[in-house]
Amino acid sequence: MKPFWKNRFLILLLLGIALVGIIVFSHSHSKAIKSYRLIIKNYKNQQEMLVNNATNSILMIEGPLGNTEVHIQQGKVWVSDSPCPDKVCIHMGKIPDNGGFIACLPNRVIIRALFP
Repeated sequence: MKPFWKNRFLILLLLGIALVGIIVFSHSHSKAIKSYRLIIKNYKNQQEMLVNNATNSILMIEGPLGNTEVHIQQGKVWVSDSPCPDKVCIHMGKIPDNGGFIACLPNRVIIRALFP
């Protein structure tokens, strides 16, 4: 059987490692993106806007098949409706969680985020 002080040292070491892990994890998640530029292109033109946590709007982006509905709410951007047949753009997720890119190729709409 190990002496009592060795068990106590092992427990303290494991708790220290866990504490460091928690601090590193919480610090990396506290660096939230404050704002970013959003570029929306369709088959006719391109528009840019600044998105932050206070941005809330619904955009209708015209494409050759019809309108693609883009929601912007609390810094997140996603496609909620599109006339394309497979709806891949809807399932691409939300910017910035998905890496900053959504495309509806049949309707020729591309949404891209430029992070600082």
